[in-house]
Amino acid sequence: MQLLVLFLLFTILFYGAVVLMSALLPLLCGYKIEAIQNIDQNSPAGLVNASIIVQGVLSVFIFLVCGLVFAFLFSAKPLQYLGLQIPKNKINILLSVTFMLGAMPVLQLIEGLFSTINFGTYFQNMQQSGDDMRNAFLKIPTLADFIKIFFIMAIVPGLGEEVFFRGILFRMAASKSSNKTVPILFSAIVFSIMHFNIYGFVSIFIAGILLALIYTITGSLWCSIFAHISFNGLQIVLTYIGKDNVAIKAFLNDTSVLHLLPYSIAGIVLFLVSYYFLIKYKSPLGINWGRVNKKEIVFSFDKVEDSN
Repeated sequence: MQLLVLFLLFTILFYGAVVLMSALLPLLCGYKIEAIQNIDQNSPAGLVNASIIVQGVLSVFIFLVCGLVFAFLFSAKPLQYLGLQIPKNKINILLSVTFMLGAMPVLQLIEGLFSTINFGTYFQNMQQSGDDMRNAFLKIPTLADFIKIFFIMAIVPGLGEEVFFRGILFRMAASKSSNKTVPILFSAIVFSIMHFNIYGFVSIFIAGILLALIYTITGSLWCSIFAHISFNGLQIVLTYIGKDNVAIKAFLNDTSVLHLLPYSIAGIVLFLVSYYFLIKYKSPLGINWGRVNKKEIVFSFDKVEDSN
């Protein structure tokens, strides 16, 4: 029943955001929402900006707002329910960031290998459309554009997606499982599916596993959030500072095994060292973490209970 409520919230907020942007976008940017569906690097700057705004609003509504509303509905301690407590060992925030950044070259390599597979014209066109939009977003001509893009493409999804996928879905699955393996895999596969990237499916799935693992080891969703923001944000930072740097451009665009292998080896070393210290300083989620204490429930389908 909670899964049904989550689905209904997601649907209502999605269509609510679409209706809101359909009404406001022409006033704010002079474009109808239909115009932003197919953009590329040659699209007008105003149209690209309109698309960026819509992406940010949708991400806030369907992930962050949805997750927060759900937590407030079902728990008297919503922030604790979502795992938004400061980690006991604050060094774990830094270690979580280096853990994910260490994995980045290998995940990029995996996506590059999958990009060589022919999944058919439909998926090729869908992938090309997504790549064109991303390249348009990452033109980043000015510092103001960089700040805007970093906020919408790194901070907003890093916060919202962690609240939704790890804070809600992972915990919801954990309430029905005696171990955390199945919930980790479940949240990771939904995370990957909802990115609509056939060539990046496996790498995004692995990233979802690693983010859930960070949460499990550290006991704080903030560690996963900062890791996610850093993972998304590094490419934006490199794109901005490497506009005229051949080596950085090659790292971002060349996904061949030969080119990425040295970066992958260095990344694996950073990944393993970070994992070692994460385990050393761990403050893991409890065994019964997924099961909510009845005293904390503020909404049920039978009656409203006193949260006090």
